[in-house]
Amino acid sequence: MKKLSPSLSKYLPGLLLIVGAIVLVLPQVVTQQMLLGSDSIFHYNRFYEAAMQLKNGNLHYFITMYGFQESGRIVNAVYGPAVAYFNGILLLLGKTWFNFQIISDIAVYLLAGTGMYLLLRKCAIRRSYSILLALFYLTTYAIQYWTISQAFSGWAASLLPFCLFPIVTFVRKKEVNILELAICTALMIQTHFLTSLFVIMIYVPCFGYAFFKTDKRGKLLGKLCLAIGLFLLLTANIWAGLLEVNLSNKILSPFINKNMYGTAISLNGYRLTNWLAPIALVFFGALQIILLVKYWKKISALNRLVSFEALVFLVLSSKLLPWKWLSVNVPGVDILQFPFRFFVPYIVLLIISIGLFFMELGWSKKKVLVALSVIVIASFGQAMYNLNTALSKWDNATEFMYHKNTLYFNDDVQDIKNSFFSTDLSLGLKYVQKSTPDYLPLYTDTTDPRKVHGYHNYHWQVIQKEVVFRKIATKNGLVVKWKAKKAKQITLPVVGYSHTEVTLNGKKLKSSEVKHTTIGMIKVNQKKGKNTLVLSYHPAKLVNWAIILTPFIWVICGGIILVKRFRGNK
Repeated sequence: MKKLSPSLSKYLPGLLLIVGAIVLVLPQVVTQQMLLGSDSIFHYNRFYEAAMQLKNGNLHYFITMYGFQESGRIVNAVYGPAVAYFNGILLLLGKTWFNFQIISDIAVYLLAGTGMYLLLRKCAIRRSYSILLALFYLTTYAIQYWTISQAFSGWAASLLPFCLFPIVTFVRKKEVNILELAICTALMIQTHFLTSLFVIMIYVPCFGYAFFKTDKRGKLLGKLCLAIGLFLLLTANIWAGLLEVNLSNKILSPFINKNMYGTAISLNGYRLTNWLAPIALVFFGALQIILLVKYWKKISALNRLVSFEALVFLVLSSKLLPWKWLSVNVPGVDILQFPFRFFVPYIVLLIISIGLFFMELGWSKKKVLVALSVIVIASFGQAMYNLNTALSKWDNATEFMYHKNTLYFNDDVQDIKNSFFSTDLSLGLKYVQKSTPDYLPLYTDTTDPRKVHGYHNYHWQVIQKEVVFRKIATKNGLVVKWKAKKAKQITLPVVGYSHTEVTLNGKKLKSSEVKHTTIGMIKVNQKKGKNTLVLSYHPAKLVNWAIILTPFIWVICGGIILVKRFRGNK
């Protein structure tokens, strides 16, 4: 077989990944249909907020003044701010929600494919195997979850392979690369907090292996401490935001899943056609277990560790664990929400393991390539079939989007659909609103979401009331204007946290002069006639410094990497 020219060989992986991404979005481009899943409205409000702040040069890190009913609530500061602003840029480039959906899907595919390819190459897996396995990764539901449901763990899955670079360094070199470990860990913290916990779970056994195998333990620990220090600088904005909001407020935690057992993976249970797709994933999983048992002594330490960790995450994601009992009897377990989330790291670790098996068992390169090519083609076909099935709901007047806790402010379904193709990005978010109450401040003794009735209260205190008030985003804060027939106490559809500053009709109010509802809506005494309230947020000065410092640290680290790469090439 004729070898590829060096230049073509160099760019072929990138070209194939671009083609793969384009192929996967083609059904949506051709049909001109949207996918509005369970998390779309929540995240689209986050991205719209970021986009409008960037467009208008009106940057407010904490309060929302464009999205989420212009309510002044805090979301992006405590939930993946960097990726939210990145998606805000994509939204500005796309100009419509439909275009954004296509662009963001392509971005996720390219990140996922590139990360997986580079991770496999770092594991010394043959280039051809790495390309095909990276393409296969694009078809797994870990990545398709963003495309079909707009679940943010899809973004986490796209970046997870990048974040696992350090485990190869731990096991193969028995050392810590300070920049690599700090940046990879920080990248996931900046994206998705829960997945970052999975990343650390994956790191621990691999670092432990390096620690016990090296005779330079002191140096290893020293580098680890330096990496942790740099990591804290790279994530200073995250910790500052979380501490700022949580230490001075009681915060309503996200949705608690009452049916954790029902959302675990099983061969005949929940999401069989989703999380276990493509079907080749089941084949790879069975193959890994068989090969692991048969060749345990012949495979590398990296393969043993990765395979073992994969099986641990598989068990954690499945009904093999008594999730019903655990959710009731073990405090803090409910923060996971859905056990199937453990399946994302399982998929990544499984693909690494399969690639290592192909290399270490010395199987025929030709046979492996043929088998992988068939699997990839079949998996792309299955992914596109599932995508077409999801897209077909767009033409159904009652199933064109996820409805739970969703309110519609237009009776014409076609108008609602058209709004997502409009260059007026606010239109779709006005017609379709969701009462998700995550991260609202609580002015009550309980923090249990099931007792607060956050969805119900947000529905009536914000969404149904906001049409009475005029809201304007300014550099000084969120301005709320309304007319009153008489002087009395009134509840406004804006949120007040402990560091929220309220100015009513030109007078800055003391905290004792501002009352709140259970979920933080502000109560003030209005006057007869025109009223103006200005809402702003003033965190501690140290918090502001942390937010400003973080991007500079990222730029410095990026510069160091570029200099090293330039010197290496030279």
